[in-house]
Amino acid sequence: MKNFVWALVCLVGLMMMACIGNVKKTETVETDSLNAMPDSQDLKGSYVIKPVEDTAKSIYKVWVSEDGTCLYDLRDKTHTHYLEARMYDEDYCKENPDYKPGVYYIDTEAGGFEVGHDYPEQGDSVGDIKYLLEQGPYAGTYALRFSFYDMTPKSATFLFEGEFEWTYKVLDKTVEILPNPHPYVYEE
Repeated sequence: MKNFVWALVCLVGLMMMACIGNVKKTETVETDSLNAMPDSQDLKGSYVIKPVEDTAKSIYKVWVSEDGTCLYDLRDKTHTHYLEARMYDEDYCKENPDYKPGVYYIDTEAGGFEVGHDYPEQGDSVGDIKYLLEQGPYAGTYALRFSFYDMTPKSATFLFEGEFEWTYKVLDKTVEILPNPHPYVYEE
């Protein structure tokens, strides 16, 4: 009887090892334990961002547009990583089979960003987001991406180019992010 139980335990262990070896290469990134987003070269394939309940009024979160098409990952309080991603609609995905519906594709991934505050007494609830340009004649400088205000723990208004306002909300569902199969390449 002991040999049978021991053989069963060994069989279950081997089955578990086989299952672990066959798992798709995916990196899970949870927002409550992450201070800095890993560089894209460290990621093989896709990765997943899971939402975490956070009641602080802070820009350092994952923000999604109301229609769910644009995503900004600003979780990195050390300002060493900035990520902007876009989800494409079904019609676009049908015309461009390299894209899948329901998946975010990286538009901009930069080595850093700056948070500027217009009114220091309001802390980080009003300000600007600038990201580091890494290509072209202005490489090494920061460019304004958007301003933000009317922030609550769950939403904020983003102002683009001084005239286009959009309400963004904090990520509330798990999303998959992939490298863009056709990234923009700067050409001089």
